[in-house]
Amino acid sequence: MADFEDYAGTAASIALEIERKLITLNIDWHDPVALKQLASEALQYDKNRKFPGLEAAAPGQLAHMELCGLIALMHRTIGEGAVDGQSIHGNDAWKALARALWAEKGSGGSAPSKDDGST
Repeated sequence: MADFEDYAGTAASIALEIERKLITLNIDWHDPVALKQLASEALQYDKNRKFPGLEAAAPGQLAHMELCGLIALMHRTIGEGAVDGQSIHGNDAWKALARALWAEKGSGGSAPSKDDGST
């Protein structure tokens, strides 16, 4: 029933939440060093979507974990849209973050695989 999926709308909503989390965490999406660090951390996100010590996490840590989850969700949404023949693009914050993710993946980072629900 992919004909009924609004991948572009979903991706726009996720991209907005990513932008909000970046602002909350005081991460400037124009800062390539900050994005490189975030990309590295996001690519190390546990395949089971769990962080060790989650129950003892501080509010800033929780926001950071949520951001990593949103990044994985955005990858999955874009991938599913592509399978359905849709070309999906996010906002400027997502595009900057996506460039950092691809650069980090190319430098040896470990990107989420299709097997763990992301692209």
